[in-house]
Amino acid sequence: MKLDLTLYLVTDSGMLADKPLPQVVDEAIRGGVTIVQLREKSADTSDFIATARQVQAVTRKANVPLLINDRLDVALAIDADGVHIGQDDISLQDARKLLGPDKIIGISVRTCREAEDAVAGGADYLGIGTCYSTATKDVKEGPQGPAGIRRVWERALEVSSNKIQAVAIGGINKFNAAHVMNYSAAFDGQKPLSGIAVVSAIMASPKPCQAAQELRHQISISSSMPGGLRRHLQLDQVKQQAAETFAKLKTTTPLVQHITNTVVINDCANACLALGGSPVMSSESQEQQDLSSAVNSLVINTGTLTLEQLEGICSAMKHANLHNTPITLDPVAIGATKYRSQTVSQLLCDFRISVIKGNAGEIGQLAGSDEMQMRGVDAVGSGFAYPEKVVRQVALQHRCVVVMTGIEDYVSDGTNTFVVQNGHKMQGLITGSGCMVGTAIGTFMHAAQNNPLLGALTGLVAINLAAEHAAERPDVRGPGTFRAAFIDEMHNLSLDQFQAEMKIKQLY
Repeated sequence: MKLDLTLYLVTDSGMLADKPLPQVVDEAIRGGVTIVQLREKSADTSDFIATARQVQAVTRKANVPLLINDRLDVALAIDADGVHIGQDDISLQDARKLLGPDKIIGISVRTCREAEDAVAGGADYLGIGTCYSTATKDVKEGPQGPAGIRRVWERALEVSSNKIQAVAIGGINKFNAAHVMNYSAAFDGQKPLSGIAVVSAIMASPKPCQAAQELRHQISISSSMPGGLRRHLQLDQVKQQAAETFAKLKTTTPLVQHITNTVVINDCANACLALGGSPVMSSESQEQQDLSSAVNSLVINTGTLTLEQLEGICSAMKHANLHNTPITLDPVAIGATKYRSQTVSQLLCDFRISVIKGNAGEIGQLAGSDEMQMRGVDAVGSGFAYPEKVVRQVALQHRCVVVMTGIEDYVSDGTNTFVVQNGHKMQGLITGSGCMVGTAIGTFMHAAQNNPLLGALTGLVAINLAAEHAAERPDVRGPGTFRAAFIDEMHNLSLDQFQAEMKIKQLY
């Protein structure tokens, strides 16, 4: 029987409501579950065997493997397809001796060393976790997040010559499944996990079939996300596509939701409108689910972060991930305080981001570099020796597009790296010009057909050209008049101007 780990169901009878376990498993398989692990920690042996036989009748009919958690005696009694064992259970070697060479044996691992031992011991697959906090299993240490899953997965692939299979487990659901698959992909995104393992996402659902279908959908869209190494692009092609994206925005008028800082909320709304989008400025957590089905792009800015706003941010990002809506994150002043740093770190762990946009200090914090620091919301330092390497590093680390603004703006998806050389020094003399860059990127994201690299480049060129045109106007006499002219020129910018004046240089 082929080992397909795409959607791995771990049962828990304690979560059942009005349906018997075999029916829940049957519905889940019809929804797309590819393998089942029967876990009955509190059942005595006779009841466990009886339940296992009932579930086995369902899985065999569907030609889906049934594994038994921990209990080799139960697995042998019903001739199950295999077992899954933990680090404190029977040894892998002893399990293999008892079950024979043809049965499936999986093992839970958390560390690289445990993965090495499991591969050396002949495990058929690994269950790596826990990814997020979960109430279904007591763990000695805290969750490791997708980044921790990736570290173990990369080591397992390395020692197995890319032959081992693995799933992530722990707190995975329809809101984060695609993020986990994308973020944890090994070797710069080229080798995704074999699948995800879930418990409550299906077992606690009143509609197991639908729950499985939703999870399979999230797994399928993860393969099309920005992350890891992508194909190399040609500059002429990128410029042409940017022009097409600029023109398309005028005909689509995307709904761009902002949860941004209170200092610039009006400027960002007007910038979005002037560029051709339709802004909605909502941070109330209670309305995010309703808004999410209509929103085309989400812009998150942490400039004036509060606990109440954070609740809305998390709700908006969760539902944006469910709908595969692109998210632009502006981690304002990350590194200036421990609270901001911890908050942004958690957002990057929990949610899928399309574009991270920041100044040199903010991107430097994400890169772990001390070449630039933050003083309040401003970046201080002499600059990076190799800024193009910094943005590429952060893009690969977080499996997204990274924009670093400055005198020149650097953009990378981990493979292709560009520098946008449009812009004007007057942008640095008004509050919120960087925040408006995030708005511009988010506004063009939908027109770029969810291509975050293209959306970022188009937004940067458009807003920087508007700044150049505004600064040249005779009625601009300083920062105050520049601000109004800046919005005007976002609205006035033509396709001919965009094509003729864009300055994009390809570095990689």
